[in-house]
Amino acid sequence: MLLSRSLVLSIAVAVLTFVPHAKAADPELPPLAKMRDANNNNRIERNEAAGPLVANFDTMDCDNSGNLDGKEILGFFQGADCPQKKVSNGQKGPARADNELLFNLYLPRTTSMFTQVVKPWADAIYKANHGTLKIKFSASSLAPIQRQLRMVIDGVADTGMGIHHFTRRKTVTARVSELPFSARSSRAASIAAWRTVQKFGKPSEYEGVKLIGLVSPPPTLIFNSRKPIKSIKGFRSLKILAAGSLVQPAKLLGSAVVGIPLPFAYEQFSRGVVNGTISNYGGINEFRLSKFVKYATPILGGVGNTSIFIIINKNKYDGLAHGQRTAIMRVSGEKFGDYSVGWDANEKVSMESAEKAGIKVVPLPAKSMETLKKRWSVLEPKWIKDAEKLGIDGKAAVTFYRNELTKLDRSR
Repeated sequence: MLLSRSLVLSIAVAVLTFVPHAKAADPELPPLAKMRDANNNNRIERNEAAGPLVANFDTMDCDNSGNLDGKEILGFFQGADCPQKKVSNGQKGPARADNELLFNLYLPRTTSMFTQVVKPWADAIYKANHGTLKIKFSASSLAPIQRQLRMVIDGVADTGMGIHHFTRRKTVTARVSELPFSARSSRAASIAAWRTVQKFGKPSEYEGVKLIGLVSPPPTLIFNSRKPIKSIKGFRSLKILAAGSLVQPAKLLGSAVVGIPLPFAYEQFSRGVVNGTISNYGGINEFRLSKFVKYATPILGGVGNTSIFIIINKNKYDGLAHGQRTAIMRVSGEKFGDYSVGWDANEKVSMESAEKAGIKVVPLPAKSMETLKKRWSVLEPKWIKDAEKLGIDGKAAVTFYRNELTKLDRSR
């Protein structure tokens, strides 16, 4: 039986913070896994597994021993693959009908990414295929967020979404949309990123899957609960909650950074662990943070962004009828820009809610903004260097991406 979403997240957090004390030859189980070790043999047998361990048992069993040790479990939740082990990408995970594609869902169904993007896309798939193919959403996540790409490659789910930051050495091109000061809307960023990947991307980036869409949320701001920020020095007193691609920009502000995802921000603010975060207005509204944050520092084009991929297992996609594949792509690719319009509209509503909640917008003075641009100027060369490692002309890709953004902004 699948675990609840909260317990799945608890397992992930507990495992990621676990440090083994046993010898390398006999690695100790993480605390939450140890609770399921009924026979106390320091291993998790198949009949003891629960949650993500059930659907991914064979993937995690690196030595094919029929049980899982602490090192195998820890490696899985940290996103590491088994060394020298090839995993079949046949169907695994929960059962689904022949006309269903199982979509692994790790986000709450109340978030804008689901309500404005994923669900409308799933409905469009069903309609485009005249009901012969539909998306089935998992009851809870079948793998930690770091392993969404690998999970779909392995066939645990047929389709899903994930964050490029967690596969940043492999999936580089789309991460151009993570650069600061770039996009002014989710729609423009999503379409421009798709066009950039189509022009500059390498097949190796999505080997084993079919890339069918790219999405970036609306641009991010800097929020805090302490004071209006009127200079770069003001950020030094903040403890900012940030995760993924937003960690480095936060550090370059001079702030202390707590590397925890936004869904966990409410607890961190309420306990006084953090007093700032990087988010768009929608995130502040959805995770009830307006209770804490009082000030917003706007950044034209955003602090940075989260680049999200939507994929289908390659074997599963190739096994569909030609008409079904055609129908899928007719409502995918650049069409995710159309779905993102709903996210942009929701952002405007959330901005109004923030204003009613008393959050004050305090822009940085021009001189401080110039200083900030200099600090963040190191991020683009780093991405260009990563792109060049894949044989991509990074400078040309950045120029192309920004030119597409300009065209898209003018077309609205």
